[in-house]
Amino acid sequence: LFAGCGGLDLGLIKSGHEIVLATDFDKDCKLTYDKNFDHDLLLMDVKDLKGSDLPEYDLLTGGFPCQGFSVANAYRSVEDERNELYLEIVRLLHETKPKYFLAENVMGILSLGQGKVVKQIVKEFSEIAIDEGYPGYEVNLYKLNAADYGVPQGRKRVIFLGVSKEVPESDRRVLFNNFPPKPTNSNKKESSLPPQKTLFQAIGDLPEPGEITDEEIQNHYGTKHKVKLNGYMGNRKLNWDKPGPTIVGRGGGTGGPVIAVHPNLKRRFTVRETARIQSFPDDFVFLGSTSSQFRQIGNAVAVDFAYHLGKTLKDFEEKKLKPQDQTTIEFTNHH
Repeated sequence: LFAGCGGLDLGLIKSGHEIVLATDFDKDCKLTYDKNFDHDLLLMDVKDLKGSDLPEYDLLTGGFPCQGFSVANAYRSVEDERNELYLEIVRLLHETKPKYFLAENVMGILSLGQGKVVKQIVKEFSEIAIDEGYPGYEVNLYKLNAADYGVPQGRKRVIFLGVSKEVPESDRRVLFNNFPPKPTNSNKKESSLPPQKTLFQAIGDLPEPGEITDEEIQNHYGTKHKVKLNGYMGNRKLNWDKPGPTIVGRGGGTGGPVIAVHPNLKRRFTVRETARIQSFPDDFVFLGSTSSQFRQIGNAVAVDFAYHLGKTLKDFEEKKLKPQDQTTIEFTNHH
């Protein structure tokens, strides 16, 4: 659900999963998605999607639209109608009862309504169909940073993992003991892991846009929006030697996405540069207006982050995970 241009799906496919259905209601997302995947995106509003329309499947995924939840939205409110879209996930889980679901959201969801909103969401996810004799779901949520998984940007997200209580308790313990995936990168001094990837590693080899023909590097063009440094989001001086800025899908009140300033301070990032910071491969081509391309990339789940989430689920499916307890989970709520 809410497949967008397919960042999460690409990561899941790379980690060995098969997508049996992807849906979104954005026409530009469909153009991009259909161009890059072997299966098409179903262009449909989630409210019109019925459980009986879905093929047989094991895992429901979706980064439910979070503009209402986002810290970037100063006008967010518990009543924001866009928040209700998670109820469509609840409804489709109720109608189809898959064994697993994975939902993604922004950190702002944790503080909305003094934390009451996220508790309500977890409660509703947990109690799906229990009034009909279904055992419901075991649901954990995790605060993760994509930079700890090889993505060259600080991008903190909340991940909900739900497992049907029809899955035996012993199997659920194996999965939850190995989730979230162990980080691959760290900027902590005491860590033996390689450091987080930097902006320079992500885009330092790209020529200036216009210096070469577009055929060589797809989507390497940007916006004429003026550079002004004032310390606010999208107008800060960036450091080549640190991870890139969080790529966002929307802006302040103007409707256009916020595009950060290139470290050369002469222009803003191109579409390809933002795609690289989101760990999209260079052969992934974006369609639609330039502003829409930026929005698609900003709303996506970073591909390499999605890969690691998917890999743990795939290893679980193939019984490759050890049943041990993990000792290094920074933040988990057990419900």
